[in-house]
Amino acid sequence: MPYAEALDAQEIDARLGRLPGWELSEDGRTLRRTYRLDHLPAAIFALHIAGIQAELNHHSDLTLGYDTLRVEITTHAAGGRLTAKDFDLADRIAAVAEGHGAA
Repeated sequence: MPYAEALDAQEIDARLGRLPGWELSEDGRTLRRTYRLDHLPAAIFALHIAGIQAELNHHSDLTLGYDTLRVEITTHAAGGRLTAKDFDLADRIAAVAEGHGAA
């Protein structure tokens, strides 16, 4: 399967089950999570995510708040559907979140 090919509902459910705290948008086309940070500014976490996105050449929408960071991921090249690229990015973000104190 090509990397930017849309995943089917069964694969999305399986991958989502391995990403605690992440959810699908109402239309099932976007993977999202809002992180809350106790002690570090959300902007520092956003910069770390930007570096990961550059490395993977796959970018999400980030909404920065005072003590929150909302991440929304989809693959525009797949018609705004979820692909393996989206879950790879979410996995990488989840892996560094704790180090930023993000919950």
